[in-house]
Amino acid sequence: MIHSRLINSLGYAGLLPFLAAVWAAYADLSFGAWSTPHLFLSYSVIILSFLAGALWGKAKELEESNVNRFLLISSNVFALTAWLAVLLGRDYLLAGLAVSMTGFILVYLVEHKTRGLLLQGMDSTYLKFRLTLTSVVCIAHLVIIALTQ
Repeated sequence: MIHSRLINSLGYAGLLPFLAAVWAAYADLSFGAWSTPHLFLSYSVIILSFLAGALWGKAKELEESNVNRFLLISSNVFALTAWLAVLLGRDYLLAGLAVSMTGFILVYLVEHKTRGLLLQGMDSTYLKFRLTLTSVVCIAHLVIIALTQ
């Protein structure tokens, strides 16, 4: 895979704000008017939107097919899911966090289902890498939810 070391480094670095927010929530820190769980949610939806955009970009490279259409539609659904999480999170933080976490799970499932086309030229280690990232992100969501209740 081209740039695999850079991709891995950026992927793992992207976990740091999730983990820092979990630590800050455990320490009961807030940042001005922003609670730690709200900051966590804001970062979460940014990354979920990024993943949606990555699906869109990959779908544009593929030949027109049912899978291509599925990826284009999915990418839009995930972007809207992130937006819904933000809207819910304003007044219903736990619901916003649950929606965001569900979005991460669904993005991974779409990547796994369409791996034959999405991962052309890549070995299976990328999908394992994505599963690791998604798992850590979902565990972080669950911890934030537990600390918020």
